[in-house]
Amino acid sequence: MGEYTVTIQNKDQKHAREVLFVGTDPERSKQFEAECKTHMGRRHFVTTTDDAANLLRQKPIDLLVLDLESFARSEHVRALGELIGSRVGMETLALCPASAAAWLLDLMPYGLKHYCLSPYLSAELTRRLEDMARKADAFDMTQRLDDRGDIVDLNTAWLETMGYTIDEVIGTPFEGYVQPESRQAVQEALVTTSSNPSTDTVVCQLCRKDGSILDVSLNGVATYNTHGEHLQTRCELRGVNYYLSDKRKSESQLQVERELKVLLLVRSKLQQALMGIKDVNELSFLMCHELRKCPGIVGVAFLHKDASDVMQLDACMSRDDEERANFLQGCENMLQSVRGNTLGVLPALIQGEFVIADSLAKIGGLKENRFFHAMGVRTIVGTPILAESIMFDEAANTLGALCLMLDRRRNFPREWLEVMAELGTLASFGLSIIDWNYEKADLMRQLRDMAMTDTLTGAANRRSANEFMSREYERTQREGLPFTLIMVDVDKFKKINDSYGHEMGDHVLKEMTRVAKGMLRASDLLVRWGGEEFLVVAPNTDATQGFALAEAIRLAIEKTPIEGCHPVTVSMGVSLVGVGESIESALGRSDAALYKAKQTGRNRCIMAEDASAPGAVPAH
Repeated sequence: MGEYTVTIQNKDQKHAREVLFVGTDPERSKQFEAECKTHMGRRHFVTTTDDAANLLRQKPIDLLVLDLESFARSEHVRALGELIGSRVGMETLALCPASAAAWLLDLMPYGLKHYCLSPYLSAELTRRLEDMARKADAFDMTQRLDDRGDIVDLNTAWLETMGYTIDEVIGTPFEGYVQPESRQAVQEALVTTSSNPSTDTVVCQLCRKDGSILDVSLNGVATYNTHGEHLQTRCELRGVNYYLSDKRKSESQLQVERELKVLLLVRSKLQQALMGIKDVNELSFLMCHELRKCPGIVGVAFLHKDASDVMQLDACMSRDDEERANFLQGCENMLQSVRGNTLGVLPALIQGEFVIADSLAKIGGLKENRFFHAMGVRTIVGTPILAESIMFDEAANTLGALCLMLDRRRNFPREWLEVMAELGTLASFGLSIIDWNYEKADLMRQLRDMAMTDTLTGAANRRSANEFMSREYERTQREGLPFTLIMVDVDKFKKINDSYGHEMGDHVLKEMTRVAKGMLRASDLLVRWGGEEFLVVAPNTDATQGFALAEAIRLAIEKTPIEGCHPVTVSMGVSLVGVGESIESALGRSDAALYKAKQTGRNRCIMAEDASAPGAVPAH
């Protein structure tokens, strides 16, 4: 870990702040130092989050700078987030790769507000540091409360604004500085849970040390441990006219809020429309058509991989209908130029990264920049469309991408970026619905088969049998055709289970089903009627044919060896459905014949008493 001091050249000593730079690349460390030395006092450079945490505990660091390109998101998000969370309102600047902007979504919940997208120009970084310095000098108080509501940390602005020394404040309840008429509102605002850690925003009155009253707007976020226990609440307190101190910033933030409001409405509309989506073309058209209505959006592009896993431009719409053809052609050319490339913002988007390019220089080559500039594009935000809605999971399969092109540069708040990411999730959900529609016929067939089939043996179940028998009964009765039912029961099946176990019993039933199915015609149906009892439904089959079929099945089962089990036999009862006779009656006669076969020695077929076939044929 290196650290050293330089002489401040800038006459404005407010910029002479103590800075900690965290990053592993020495070249980027040197670049940062060279470009920002007039805005920094004492500089510290460390390469690990552990070293950074130790230094933050030892020294009053004014500005923490995180070089995110030095770290792996999958490994270091939590450690970097904890560094940000430990700052308690002190400034943190993230140097975030434009091609890996998902870092911002990961770190903003920890309190990150300021970022600079790399590769950045020196002027960009200087402007960002100057903006942060002005904000620090404004009326912007921060404090940290423990689980009892006592103040355990605060910034210099709090002390200067309220007129206290730090020894007078630390360890005292914050409620003591709140005017009585505001206390209930503050107490209610500070109630949080581990699932909803953000406090409500409340306007309240504080009492300064000199007795004067201060109107502030209070908001914050609480942190909880893994057991859901409250650790602390970090609060920001600003004058109610805070944003008016910088009119341009105020207007910019109001504009972003208006855009966010419209974006939320569009998101809600898309959510409601998704269930009716039929194909990818309809989905891409809907999303582009609705999103282009949002203020500040110049155009929208929807990309989707085809069957060959090649990214295609499914839809592209501009804000100006007259420019739609040019916009579409330009986006097609842009997509062609980035195919096969692995470096840059647009290739990263196609490869599944959340990206933000806040200047044309960060987008791509000269040709793409000219196109975007001519169309009025100044910023691009792209979210990947990932399989199973696993946003920004490195292992997730990229299905496509959604690209929003905006007319000006923005410093996006957390809420805006989260909505953008959710749009990718919506698109993924829409593609899932489309896949469902494409496969629905096959799925419905499979579901019907599952509902109509015995899961163990693969034979039809009773529900399927009842439908089949009802249909065939009406047909054969109407046309005067024969209709035979054969009840089948495995002999001494309980003994098989008791002697060899239920697993062997299941195997016997499967083998019996396999053999019996092999003896049937396509027009016949084998049903597992219950337990070890089966039913053969044989339309267009008279008594003699039905009895012969039963005998053939019985003999085939008898001759089929089952490894690990003694020879298996079956008994059968055969009935011909009489003219005008109900199915229930015929089943009853088959069951009675089966019972008789069991009683007279098993392993035999018996024709029901009133059928015109031999009374019983013993096994041979």
